Amino acid sequence: MSSNRPATSGSICLKSPKRLERLEIRRLTLRFELQSPQVHEEPPLAKYQMDYFGDASGHFKGVLQGDCEVCVVAIVAGDQVSCGRCPKRTVRRVDDIPEAKWHDLLDKQKRRLFECFADNDHIQFGYAVFRQEQLKSMDDYHLLYQDVSFPPKWDLALEGYAYGEILYEMGADEDGRPVFEFDRVSAKKQSEKVENHVKTFVPDINTFIKGSRQSNGIQAADCLAGAVSEDLRKGTNWLDYLDSEDVVECSETSLIQVENDLTSH
Repeated sequence: MSSNRPATSGSICLKSPKRLERLEIRRLTLRFELQSPQVHEEPPLAKYQMDYFGDASGHFKGVLQGDCEVCVVAIVAGDQVSCGRCPKRTVRRVDDIPEAKWHDLLDKQKRRLFECFADNDHIQFGYAVFRQEQLKSMDDYHLLYQDVSFPPKWDLALEGYAYGEILYEMGADEDGRPVFEFDRVSAKKQSEKVENHVKTFVPDINTFIKGSRQSNGIQAADCLAGAVSEDLRKGTNWLDYLDSEDVVECSETSLIQVENDLTSH
């Protein structure tokens, strides 16, 4: 690639000028004070700390084989307290659910979670959806059935690219040194390979691999991914709780990256 920024033409993104303006306002805090009457220069704007949390619902190999309909990769962004507040509240008084995992929640708990999301002005949402027909539309897709490794294995690469594309479209590359936590996959080395591919899109990001029980923010991302998947598979409408200007959807560039890997393999 000729630059650190991957091409984004063709991406499916909901990123309006109004949303960009609101994101910029949230990233900056107005904490101006004159140190003395003789000081005429205003201090610089303080940077609003934006944290990003990721998780996925479904498995790419299962989608390829037709065992599941969709795989959804999702990110919730905002300050750490705001991102973790809604999952924490959802299971606060539920003894038999140690963490907010979408597939463990009752409908009333899911509703409570999304009502909390909707009431929170300090978080943003992003996701990517992958179906079998998208995977099979790529050149040399037959190599996926051979479990091709570039390295890493194609599914780890795609998960990392998907996180990276969402982060890029949410403006993480403009945040200086953004922080991204994502749910670990089955082994540490595999998680690290996902991490490496995230940085294809956002090279300067600080990544942390954690289990969902260690991070309420990752639980929020799990619930977002699960809700998107459920909406697509069952026709529910959880995303209707959210302002569309607070949501980014994209997946095209991730698939282009994997297709390039396939053709050059």
